[in-house]
Amino acid sequence: MRYEYFIGTRYLMAKRRSSVVSIITVISVTGVALGVTALIVVLSVMGGFKKDLMQKILGTKAHAVVQMVQQEPMPESSSVADRIRGIEGVIGASAYVESEVMVSSLTGLGGVVLRGVSTDTVGDVSNLPDDIVKGKLAYLDDPGPLVDELSTRREREREEFMKRFEREAEEREQAKRERGDGDSKGLVLEGFELPEPLLAPLNEVSKSTEKKGATKKGVTKKDAAEEPAPKAPETIDLSDRALPEADDIPDFDDDMGVPSIFGDDDGGGPPSIFGDEEEEERGVPGLVIGKELAKSLAVGLGDEVNVVTPNGDLGPTGRMPRSRPFRIVGIFYSGMYEYDANYAYARLDESMDFLGVEGATGVELKTFDVEQAVGVADRVQAELGEGFEVLDWMELNRSLFYALKLEKIAMFVVLTFIILVASFSIVAMLIMIVIEKGREIAVLKALGATNGGVMRAFIYQGTLIGVVGTTIGLGLGVFICYLLREVGFPLDSEVYYISTLPVEMDPKEVALVVVCAIGIAALATIYPSIQAAKLKPVDGLRDD
Repeated sequence: MRYEYFIGTRYLMAKRRSSVVSIITVISVTGVALGVTALIVVLSVMGGFKKDLMQKILGTKAHAVVQMVQQEPMPESSSVADRIRGIEGVIGASAYVESEVMVSSLTGLGGVVLRGVSTDTVGDVSNLPDDIVKGKLAYLDDPGPLVDELSTRREREREEFMKRFEREAEEREQAKRERGDGDSKGLVLEGFELPEPLLAPLNEVSKSTEKKGATKKGVTKKDAAEEPAPKAPETIDLSDRALPEADDIPDFDDDMGVPSIFGDDDGGGPPSIFGDEEEEERGVPGLVIGKELAKSLAVGLGDEVNVVTPNGDLGPTGRMPRSRPFRIVGIFYSGMYEYDANYAYARLDESMDFLGVEGATGVELKTFDVEQAVGVADRVQAELGEGFEVLDWMELNRSLFYALKLEKIAMFVVLTFIILVASFSIVAMLIMIVIEKGREIAVLKALGATNGGVMRAFIYQGTLIGVVGTTIGLGLGVFICYLLREVGFPLDSEVYYISTLPVEMDPKEVALVVVCAIGIAALATIYPSIQAAKLKPVDGLRDD
């Protein structure tokens, strides 16, 4: 071992009489370790968020999109999709149409993006079929099975209600028979017993009637006897009547404007989806919406919503908006609030007919490897020619991923200041050692040690502090990331849309953190090392 390394190691921990130096050494190592740990954990968590966000975006959107240069409709979208499927690296292509519309229900209104897709090929470019949590994508082609299923469920619920109704009526009748007619506390009407609060006014009327036959002040008993006694009110007893059959139960009063829950929709309320015009309702096109949109509109499977588009026909006062009812046949959950609250899917041909366009907006494509999407997009551009524009997923989401990258850089710079603070501790420690070890440095230089040798001793000492602290921080950071990945840090899924904190370690970022930490520690030793090398032997031995 060279003497520079030996001296640097000996000076790293001072003796008992100079414990201040050793405390500063521990503080410096701890500061570097905490800085490295914080950098590794924060960058890994941000990398996890970026990966999770990218997976959700690429699960909903395709890896690349082909559009016309002038943003015009693409009339030959099917032939273009067939050409794209034959290009190397492409595993799926599907035409789509997209436009902003308004969707309204009985209780809500919102602006959404209507996307017309092909049910046969949309699964090749996105995860929409797998993201549907209620309903089916196939209902877009034919909502009839959904109507039949909901009708069957409604009929089953009606039968269960009637059974429960009859059972409760029989229990009330049995309870009445057990109490006896005289013990009844209420008026029984077809198996239902009126509560005592409702009978209180009737009892008051009965008591007041009885008092009319009593003797009043100033009236003789003879007059009271001649006065006819009041007739007692008749007791309404319907206990002998049989319970009504299920088919005889009347609907709600039509005058109230409330639809019946059992019979046909004769009231003045909104039409029932299972009324007499069920065959006509089968012709209503289907719509698949996000979970958050369904919550804001307060709708579910089988409900109808009204979709309004500004792309209408010209009228006397200008362009008139066009509206059409759609039936909710599916609800999807992508895990990203922006998509779940602002996107709705319908059939491609029905969307084109509703929007009044004669071609698709473009063609979406999916590549074999998302990292190679840029190269595949270039090959697709060369194959289709200048009339088409191919945009990969990074270009389509440039602003979002640029913001994430800028945020990661900002966090890296901010957390690096923790290491910078630790480096000042290294500077203070080395300056104190130079002042305290002035005599030993002078003796070394008198024995033939060069200025470079003295500098290397102190540089080695400060760098060793950085290496030790970085090693401890690296191990601690990797261990925390492992715990976060395996055990997980729970999050409120309603707020963050994820159940645990995502973690994704990047070896390049970890290596950059290690190099920066050791480099900062090494740079912090330059000034104290220069001061130690400039010390003359005469100045160090003058006082001895």
